[in-house]
Amino acid sequence: MEFSDYWNATHKKYYTGKIIYDNWLDDYKQILSKIKTSVLDLGCGTGNDTLYLVERGFKVIACDYSETALDKIKKELNKVETRLVDISEKLPFGDNCFDLIIADLSLHYFDTKTTNNIMNEIKRILKPKGHLLARVNSIEDVNHGAGKGKLIEKNFYFVEGYNKRFFSNDDVKKFFSIIGKLKFKKADMLKYEKPKKVIEIDAEKD
Repeated sequence: MEFSDYWNATHKKYYTGKIIYDNWLDDYKQILSKIKTSVLDLGCGTGNDTLYLVERGFKVIACDYSETALDKIKKELNKVETRLVDISEKLPFGDNCFDLIIADLSLHYFDTKTTNNIMNEIKRILKPKGHLLARVNSIEDVNHGAGKGKLIEKNFYFVEGYNKRFFSNDDVKKFFSIIGKLKFKKADMLKYEKPKKVIEIDAEKD
Protein backbone atom coordinates (compact mmCIF):
# COMPACT_ATOMS: atom_id res chain seq x y z
CA MET A 1 0.00 0.00 0.00
CA GLU A 2 1.29 3.47 -0.87
CA PHE A 3 1.90 5.83 2.06
CA SER A 4 -0.77 8.22 0.78
CA ASP A 5 -3.27 5.36 0.42
CA TYR A 6 -2.55 4.29 3.98
CA TRP A 7 -3.26 7.74 5.36
CA ASN A 8 -6.34 8.28 3.20
CA ALA A 9 -7.76 5.02 4.57
CA THR A 10 -6.78 5.92 8.13
CA HIS A 11 -8.45 9.33 8.02
CA LYS A 12 -11.60 7.83 6.51
CA LYS A 13 -11.70 5.22 9.27
CA TYR A 14 -11.03 7.40 12.31
CA TYR A 15 -12.49 10.81 11.44
CA THR A 16 -15.52 11.31 13.71
CA GLY A 17 -17.12 14.10 11.69
CA LYS A 18 -15.86 16.74 14.12
CA ILE A 19 -12.42 18.32 14.47
CA ILE A 20 -11.23 17.94 18.07
CA TYR A 21 -8.00 19.35 19.46
CA ASP A 22 -6.12 19.28 22.73
CA ASN A 23 -4.55 22.39 24.20
CA TRP A 24 -0.84 21.62 23.98
CA LEU A 25 -0.18 24.89 22.18
CA ASP A 26 -1.40 26.81 25.23
CA ASP A 27 2.10 26.37 26.66
CA TYR A 28 3.53 28.43 23.79
CA LYS A 29 1.37 31.56 24.03
CA GLN A 30 4.45 33.77 24.24
CA ILE A 31 5.61 32.48 20.85
CA LEU A 32 2.11 32.69 19.37
CA SER A 33 1.75 36.30 20.50
CA LYS A 34 4.61 37.37 18.21
CA ILE A 35 3.43 35.72 14.97
CA LYS A 36 3.04 38.07 12.00
CA THR A 37 2.99 35.58 9.11
CA SER A 38 0.65 32.73 8.28
CA VAL A 39 1.27 29.63 10.38
CA LEU A 40 2.26 26.50 8.48
CA ASP A 41 0.58 23.36 9.85
CA LEU A 42 2.88 20.71 8.39
CA GLY A 43 1.26 17.29 8.34
CA CYS A 44 -2.01 18.74 9.56
CA GLY A 45 -4.13 15.58 9.40
CA THR A 46 -7.81 16.45 9.69
CA GLY A 47 -7.00 19.82 11.19
CA ASN A 48 -6.80 19.59 14.97
CA ASP A 49 -4.12 22.26 15.38
CA THR A 50 -5.42 24.18 12.37
CA LEU A 51 -8.75 24.64 14.15
CA TYR A 52 -7.03 25.66 17.39
CA LEU A 53 -5.10 28.35 15.53
CA VAL A 54 -8.02 29.58 13.41
CA GLU A 55 -10.18 29.99 16.51
CA ARG A 56 -7.49 32.27 17.92
CA GLY A 57 -7.34 34.47 14.86
CA PHE A 58 -4.34 33.06 13.01
CA LYS A 59 -4.14 32.59 9.26
CA VAL A 60 -3.10 28.99 8.60
CA ILE A 61 -1.75 27.05 5.64
CA ALA A 62 -2.71 23.43 6.26
CA CYS A 63 -0.50 20.86 4.52
CA ASP A 64 -0.82 17.10 4.37
CA TYR A 65 -0.02 14.10 2.18
CA SER A 66 -3.61 12.83 2.43
CA GLU A 67 -6.25 14.25 0.11
CA THR A 68 -8.89 12.75 2.37
CA ALA A 69 -7.60 14.70 5.37
CA LEU A 70 -7.48 17.94 3.41
CA ASP A 71 -11.02 17.37 2.13
CA LYS A 72 -12.21 17.20 5.76
CA ILE A 73 -10.55 20.53 6.49
CA LYS A 74 -12.01 22.13 3.36
CA LYS A 75 -15.46 21.01 4.48
CA GLU A 76 -15.17 22.20 8.08
CA LEU A 77 -12.83 25.20 7.65
CA ASN A 78 -13.51 26.40 4.15
CA LYS A 79 -11.50 29.63 4.50
CA VAL A 80 -8.27 27.82 5.38
CA GLU A 81 -5.69 27.43 2.61
CA THR A 82 -4.82 23.77 2.07
CA ARG A 83 -1.88 22.26 0.20
CA LEU A 84 -1.20 18.65 -0.80
CA VAL A 85 2.43 18.29 0.29
CA ASP A 86 4.87 15.41 0.67
CA ILE A 87 7.06 16.64 3.53
CA SER A 88 9.78 14.16 2.60
CA GLU A 89 10.41 16.23 -0.54
CA LYS A 90 11.48 19.86 -1.04
CA LEU A 91 8.80 22.02 0.54
CA PRO A 92 6.92 24.28 -1.90
CA PHE A 93 7.68 27.53 -0.10
CA GLY A 94 10.35 30.18 -0.44
CA ASP A 95 13.15 30.90 1.98
CA ASN A 96 12.39 32.70 5.25
CA CYS A 97 8.58 32.60 4.89
CA PHE A 98 7.19 31.64 8.29
CA ASP A 99 7.42 32.84 11.86
CA LEU A 100 5.92 29.56 13.04
CA ILE A 101 5.62 26.00 11.78
CA ILE A 102 3.56 23.36 13.59
CA ALA A 103 4.42 19.69 13.04
CA ASP A 104 2.23 17.65 15.37
CA LEU A 105 2.94 13.89 15.16
CA SER A 106 4.08 14.24 11.55
CA LEU A 107 7.90 14.06 11.72
CA HIS A 108 8.45 10.54 13.05
CA TYR A 109 7.85 8.43 9.94
CA PHE A 110 11.19 8.77 8.13
CA ASP A 111 14.68 7.31 7.99
CA THR A 112 17.69 9.28 9.13
CA LYS A 113 18.59 10.79 5.77
CA THR A 114 15.02 11.92 5.09
CA THR A 115 14.56 13.29 8.60
CA ASN A 116 17.74 15.34 8.24
CA ASN A 117 16.51 16.68 4.90
CA ILE A 118 13.15 17.62 6.43
CA MET A 119 14.88 19.54 9.22
CA ASN A 120 16.98 21.45 6.72
CA GLU A 121 13.88 22.31 4.70
CA ILE A 122 12.04 23.51 7.80
CA LYS A 123 15.03 25.68 8.68
CA ARG A 124 15.11 27.08 5.15
CA ILE A 125 11.51 28.25 5.15
CA LEU A 126 11.49 29.59 8.73
CA LYS A 127 12.29 33.23 9.25
CA PRO A 128 15.30 34.03 11.44
CA LYS A 129 14.19 33.56 15.07
CA GLY A 130 11.16 31.62 13.77
CA HIS A 131 9.97 28.57 15.68
CA LEU A 132 9.07 24.99 14.94
CA LEU A 133 6.69 23.55 17.53
CA ALA A 134 6.44 19.79 17.23
CA ARG A 135 5.37 16.63 18.96
CA VAL A 136 7.01 13.29 18.17
CA ASN A 137 6.81 9.71 19.40
CA SER A 138 8.90 9.01 22.51
CA ILE A 139 10.92 5.82 23.03
CA GLU A 140 8.68 5.42 26.11
CA ASP A 141 5.55 5.18 23.92
CA VAL A 142 5.12 1.42 24.38
CA ASN A 143 1.34 1.65 23.98
CA HIS A 144 1.84 2.75 20.38
CA GLY A 145 4.71 0.61 19.12
CA ALA A 146 7.97 1.68 20.78
CA GLY A 147 10.46 -1.19 20.66
CA LYS A 148 8.09 -3.37 18.61
CA GLY A 149 7.87 -4.51 15.02
CA LYS A 150 10.74 -4.90 12.54
CA LEU A 151 13.81 -2.79 13.33
CA ILE A 152 14.90 -0.70 10.33
CA GLU A 153 17.49 1.45 12.09
CA LYS A 154 17.97 2.56 15.69
CA ASN A 155 14.61 3.58 17.18
CA PHE A 156 12.95 3.27 13.75
CA TYR A 157 10.57 0.35 13.16
CA PHE A 158 8.06 -1.06 10.73
CA VAL A 159 5.13 -1.43 13.12
CA GLU A 160 1.33 -1.39 12.82
CA GLY A 161 1.50 -1.22 9.03
CA TYR A 162 3.99 1.59 8.48
CA ASN A 163 7.35 3.04 9.54
CA LYS A 164 7.56 4.80 12.91
CA ARG A 165 10.46 6.54 14.62
CA PHE A 166 10.57 6.81 18.41
CA PHE A 167 12.76 9.62 19.71
CA SER A 168 15.16 9.60 22.64
CA ASN A 169 16.45 12.87 24.06
CA ASP A 170 19.65 12.33 22.10
CA ASP A 171 17.64 11.81 18.90
CA VAL A 172 15.80 15.07 19.47
CA LYS A 173 19.11 16.89 19.90
CA LYS A 174 20.65 15.21 16.85
CA PHE A 175 17.83 16.01 14.44
CA PHE A 176 16.17 19.18 15.69
CA SER A 177 19.38 21.06 16.51
CA ILE A 178 19.76 21.33 12.72
CA ILE A 179 17.15 24.07 12.99
CA GLY A 180 18.67 25.92 15.92
CA LYS A 181 18.20 26.38 19.66
CA LEU A 182 16.18 23.68 21.37
CA LYS A 183 13.79 23.32 24.26
CA PHE A 184 11.94 20.05 24.75
CA LYS A 185 10.02 18.09 27.36
CA LYS A 186 8.18 14.84 27.87
CA ALA A 187 4.40 14.93 27.69
CA ASP A 188 1.36 12.68 27.66
CA MET A 189 -1.41 12.68 25.07
CA LEU A 190 -4.75 11.31 26.24
CA LYS A 191 -6.87 11.61 23.10
CA TYR A 192 -6.32 7.99 22.08
CA GLU A 193 -7.69 4.78 23.58
CA LYS A 194 -4.39 4.33 25.43
CA PRO A 195 -2.14 7.11 26.77
CA LYS A 196 0.56 8.18 24.33
CA LYS A 197 4.05 9.29 25.39
CA VAL A 198 5.48 12.11 23.27
CA ILE A 199 8.24 14.69 23.31
CA GLU A 200 7.25 18.32 22.75
CA ILE A 201 9.86 20.39 20.95
CA ASP A 202 10.43 24.09 20.46
CA ALA A 203 13.20 24.66 17.91
CA GLU A 204 14.15 28.29 17.22
CA LYS A 205 15.98 29.04 14.01
CA ASP A 206 19.45 30.50 14.53
